[in-house]
Amino acid sequence: MTNFFCCICGQALKGREVMTTDRTVFSVQPVFVGWITLLVQLPFQLFLTLWAGLFFGGLTQALVPGSRTPFIFFGALAFFAVPSVAYLGKKLNYSRTEYRFFTDRLEFEEGFFSINKKVIKFRDVKEVTLRKGFLQRFYNLGTIYLATLATGSSPSFRPFNALGFGNVSGSGINVCPDEAFDKVKQLVDMSRE
Repeated sequence: MTNFFCCICGQALKGREVMTTDRTVFSVQPVFVGWITLLVQLPFQLFLTLWAGLFFGGLTQALVPGSRTPFIFFGALAFFAVPSVAYLGKKLNYSRTEYRFFTDRLEFEEGFFSINKKVIKFRDVKEVTLRKGFLQRFYNLGTIYLATLATGSSPSFRPFNALGFGNVSGSGINVCPDEAFDKVKQLVDMSRE
């Protein structure tokens, strides 16, 4: 038989007896790395720079005939506006996101412009996975995936997930990994007894 211990006080826990509390065992917030946000949106930024410069520059060229100024103005506007909006939106989203772990479930709320609330019962979790991409290891971060029947067993492949950075959640938690992974695994294992 495996012994489980409270993540807060270290006291030994006994199976289902601890499942009745509504006390938060621990909570974490994802870690925001700004330059990764800028890197991820770079292809989109370059595309919109060209598109905005050509489209809006072409529409307004009649105001300044024979000049390249409208093309440069709208291209530059898109070049600086797109990363600013992406950075600010992602930073606000990360600052608003919190994962609260109880003895029997995970509750999280994320988003800034639109709020997404979710509850994952630990009894429904089939697998707990810790993934540390190359850039995540550089920052001592990782993503904890809780696989349920609804989410599948692993995240889908995306280029920046391979580097270690994707959306805030999906079913993943971008956090300081090792200690949080051990705590989550302990809570999931405890809910199965």
